[in-house]
Amino acid sequence: MNFASEDQLIAVGQSCRDFESRASGFVSGTGSTTAENISCGACKHWDGTRCVIDVFDKVLTSLDQT
Repeated sequence: MNFASEDQLIAVGQSCRDFESRASGFVSGTGSTTAENISCGACKHWDGTRCVIDVFDKVLTSLDQT
């Protein structure tokens, strides 16, 4: 189970190639929604506590956290 902060959910959502919005079918990189709407919490792969396709931790660790 992921215990992610809202900042982490946003950062990962904005960097994730697999992000797909529940609301509009948006796939990251198409520019059809604003960055502030992109968060794991709004992704169809997020079940409320974790990423069901298991990419959250991989994307999070790839982000520059300095």
